[in-house]
Amino acid sequence: MRSALIGQQTVCFSSRRLNGPAPSVGRVIEQIERSGRDFEFVWDDGLVLRTELKRTGSWDLYRVGDRWRRKQSDATALIESTDWIAVCFDAAEVETFRSEPIDRHPSRGRVGPDLSDPYVDRELVVNAIIEHHDPSTRIREALLDPRIVRGLGNVYAAEAMWATRLSPWARIGDIARSDLIMLVNYASRILRDHLDALEDEGFVRLIPFEVYGRNGRACTRCKDSIGLTTAPPDDRPLYWCPGCQTRLDWRLLDDTPPAGARSA
Repeated sequence: MRSALIGQQTVCFSSRRLNGPAPSVGRVIEQIERSGRDFEFVWDDGLVLRTELKRTGSWDLYRVGDRWRRKQSDATALIESTDWIAVCFDAAEVETFRSEPIDRHPSRGRVGPDLSDPYVDRELVVNAIIEHHDPSTRIREALLDPRIVRGLGNVYAAEAMWATRLSPWARIGDIARSDLIMLVNYASRILRDHLDALEDEGFVRLIPFEVYGRNGRACTRCKDSIGLTTAPPDDRPLYWCPGCQTRLDWRLLDDTPPAGARSA
């Protein structure tokens, strides 16, 4: 399932026993973990699906169009990408929850605007980033903070940073308001383009990513190799092009890293 689903956009999710919000169409699975009969699927927007299997339970993987080995009536959850369907049979529990660290959880403060909403006021997002209490915070981290903005997630944050040539180590205090407006506008447009493509009258049309999941492959803009590392505070995968995403990289601006920063 890791090989088939990680890094892939979710085309469909269904469950007749789900406790919690359903994963959204267009979101990308970043992690799949198993501990005994417990399975966890983590999407790029921080949503976690946990299933606890009964003794007769299983997660089965099929190519789209293949015949299932068990009856559809036994299925308790289903995750579909463009090529694969993962089906959970006989689960005792199916639930979702958010995985944000406690100091960034929405319950500890305001909740930011949802960029997946086509009518969102993007100026609110820009102002929230500018008003951040710590100017040494990386812009990428701010884009993943649900108190500042929701609906973006790790995948589309990476794509927006690439589109604007901003380094993933760029700091809030170093960016001009005009560049931040451009970043938020790009982020909103990229997110909506991908979601609209998957919801286009029931026809699945995928827009290829520029950096996410393309580590080791050539950048379509500068032909350098796409890089992959992890970054605090949650060590989620960070994809970027070291050849053309150099704007406002503190490692090129000065020799003193901001608190919590870590180089590749």
